[in-house]
Amino acid sequence: MSNFHKNILTESSYILLDIDGVILDQNFDNLFWMEWVPEAVASSHDISLNVAKEDIYKTSKELYGTLPWYELKFWEDKYKVDLLAVAERNKSYAMFIDGAEESLKLMTSLDKKIFFLTNCDSRLLKIKSSQVPLLDYADGWISSVDIGVVKEDQDFWKIALEKLNIQPSKSIFFDDNINIVNSAARYGIKKAVHVTEPTNNNSIIYESNARMQISRLADLISAD
Repeated sequence: MSNFHKNILTESSYILLDIDGVILDQNFDNLFWMEWVPEAVASSHDISLNVAKEDIYKTSKELYGTLPWYELKFWEDKYKVDLLAVAERNKSYAMFIDGAEESLKLMTSLDKKIFFLTNCDSRLLKIKSSQVPLLDYADGWISSVDIGVVKEDQDFWKIALEKLNIQPSKSIFFDDNINIVNSAARYGIKKAVHVTEPTNNNSIIYESNARMQISRLADLISAD
């Protein structure tokens, strides 16, 4: 492990991680919102899949980055479908990003406090975690849906860090969303790291102008 990678972990007292796209393969979420939910809506309302997709994508674009965009209840109320049932039927698609579990094991060996900070609805996260034992590696976690404010908003950081008793000046944070990385940095997170490869199949690779960036958590253990 290189000195750079070793130091960004060992010099921090708190390791804060997003989940989807950092620990879990984002492909589950992509399929969930782009394929499985439209299929459920089309079936429930007896409309074509294309019509369902067009309406869902339009709403998604309008709400991107806001609380309803992440909140299952909003979509359930709007389309009258059981999204937990959709997730449960497809939970086998939930999986670690390659190298993520090994990276979490490394982090736990460093005797640091590890917290997961996610915009994922906690009801959906519980289904994912029933398939993938990611929560075993965390000292605690917070969903923005539970506290009513998204990670893109500065109020999230105030509420979450106070609730978990985290000092931002002693923290490192990993997220695949550059807007959230920047939000964390603005709040005072000492090291905010952009993760640029959120899927195992490399279907998404983000360009980044972040001061600190890695392709995947596995970068933390792959360097000599």
